[in-house]
Amino acid sequence: MMLALELLGGIGLFLLGMSMLTEGLKLAAGDGLRAILRNWTRTPARGLISGALLTGLVQSSSAVTVATIGFVNAGLLTLRHAVWVIFGGNIGTTMTAWLVALVGLKLDIGAFALPIIGVGVLAQMLGTKRPRVSGSGQALAGFGLFFLGISILKGAFDTLLPWFETLDLSRAGFFAPFAFLVFGMVLAALAQSSSAAIAIILTATAGGGLPLELAAAGIIGANIGTTTTAVFASAGATPAAKRVALSHIVFNIYSGVAAFLLLYPLVAASHWLADILLADSKDEPLTLAIFNTLLNVLGVLLIWPFANRLVDWLQQRYVAPEESIGRPAHLDPTLAAVPALALRGLVLEIQRMMTLAFARTEARLAPAARRPFNENGDAGILALGQSIRDFIADLSRQPLPSDVVNALPDLIRSIHHVEETVAEAAAISQGPQPPGSLITGPAWDRLRAGILAALETNSGDPDAFKTEFDSEMDEVDEAYEQIKKDLLASAAAGRINVDAMEAALLRARRMRRVAEAALKAERRLCTWAPIASGRVDTAPPEDA
Repeated sequence: MMLALELLGGIGLFLLGMSMLTEGLKLAAGDGLRAILRNWTRTPARGLISGALLTGLVQSSSAVTVATIGFVNAGLLTLRHAVWVIFGGNIGTTMTAWLVALVGLKLDIGAFALPIIGVGVLAQMLGTKRPRVSGSGQALAGFGLFFLGISILKGAFDTLLPWFETLDLSRAGFFAPFAFLVFGMVLAALAQSSSAAIAIILTATAGGGLPLELAAAGIIGANIGTTTTAVFASAGATPAAKRVALSHIVFNIYSGVAAFLLLYPLVAASHWLADILLADSKDEPLTLAIFNTLLNVLGVLLIWPFANRLVDWLQQRYVAPEESIGRPAHLDPTLAAVPALALRGLVLEIQRMMTLAFARTEARLAPAARRPFNENGDAGILALGQSIRDFIADLSRQPLPSDVVNALPDLIRSIHHVEETVAEAAAISQGPQPPGSLITGPAWDRLRAGILAALETNSGDPDAFKTEFDSEMDEVDEAYEQIKKDLLASAAAGRINVDAMEAALLRARRMRRVAEAALKAERRLCTWAPIASGRVDTAPPEDA
């Protein structure tokens, strides 16, 4: 009974120490974690190295994974880059095993763990107004608890050593490695930490009672079992978060299955490397730390050739309606090799974006009973605009014909104006709503009619559209000025509340901006629209 409580207490101290160490280092680092993820993940190799270094620093692949998911959700990091950070995080998390093998089981660190905890807690208390000092103190206290837990576990497993020897696990047969694989999975799932499970396995191996091959199988299981954390974290999360979590699951299972099939060769290689590093291949915890690193490095090497296919497969998972909108229908990376075709695809895609945005804007401006749209669709249209911009950026990296060069600035401006219509329409429906009596009447009817006319996409003759642009904008301006005049006069005469007047005036102003942005978007695209029909017109439009 006491032994069970000792084991439980050691595991609890270890997990508490890991948690405090992680949170403290994140607090001490400030925005450093975010800055590195944002600036150092632009290529697969840099993402891999960044993930490994950051995870080794904060001692938590979960912390790096959560930050990575946040950047994917914010659009600052693509899934293609994020998966490499996740892969690197799996390598970085092996640092815990090295700490246990080289420090926790080599030194009597339990003797000075308590002073470390005391100094850390004191620094945390004295640095309450200085986050970096407080975070450093918390990390130091966590470091002490981490090794105090290891010391207690080591003592408990020393007591269990005679029992291990009576089991004679080396003769357990063919199914023994599989049994320890499952044991490692269950242990990591229960502890919600592969580091905790691996530390327990390394500590159990230090006394020599657990055969190395079986301990290695347990480590493989711990790496697979830690994917339950990603499963729990992704429950109810956004599609982007679920894809990042799924990449973590796929990698760990893929590398785990490969390592289990190569269990004995990998253990032999770990023995050989331990002999080279410290001339001591009988140091089983060190050998297992090497094995854990080889396991994750092997996974990266095996998945590298298929990484792009994995990302493409992940992109098809958990697709939300707004993401379907945000994926280009007419753009493909292969088009960039033929600028004329790329320009045609850009015009068609912007026309699609314009049609989607204008339809949603029209629905928003309709009476509330006839407004069948999902607010989340705005994100899809904005994502589509960013995808078009990204395509333009890639296209601009090569020499382009003059007609394409002339067209790109207008196409970018057209995207911007379409996004303006979405933003202004959203502000109208989500902003302060004036009394219904203040937004009715002939002038309001004229304003709505003018906006609806502006939202009718036009890809005809550019010269004819200039006249149409001026005519429709004049109609909207006249209606807006009449509304403003009527509202100000009513407020001055005391017939309406000033706050209600300002809400109605703001609504009219935003409606006018919707019409102006829509007409500007059409005007910018109008000159280049004939490209979609196969005829290139190189004359740039006038400023709008």
